[in-house]
Amino acid sequence: MDNEIKRACLEKSMLAPFSVGKNEFVAFCEFCRKKVSGSIRISKNNRAYNVSVRGAEFHHLDGNPENGVVENLKLYCRKCHKNVHYWGQIQRWLEKCGKSVEDLPDSRNLKPMTFGRY
Repeated sequence: MDNEIKRACLEKSMLAPFSVGKNEFVAFCEFCRKKVSGSIRISKNNRAYNVSVRGAEFHHLDGNPENGVVENLKLYCRKCHKNVHYWGQIQRWLEKCGKSVEDLPDSRNLKPMTFGRY
């Protein structure tokens, strides 16, 4: 994914632009609000390079990694990112079977990502 796209996504979630040089930052998972940190370097010609976010990953909402527009990206901690993909697989399987999460035997104990925070 392009560093400029990552930069725009981070600036959107943090509501602040980055300045020239090395920028350390703290951001939050857009699902569970867990604190994550990282760094980004901005060149003198105002281009982003070397974007690093520790403990988090960018998630493509439409599932297409080629669609790198800011509106298609969310910053999730690794646990939430894994769970988003896990629940997506379960929901697609249930849809193929003509069922829903409520049809599962222990549905009251399940807390899928689409139902809210876990």
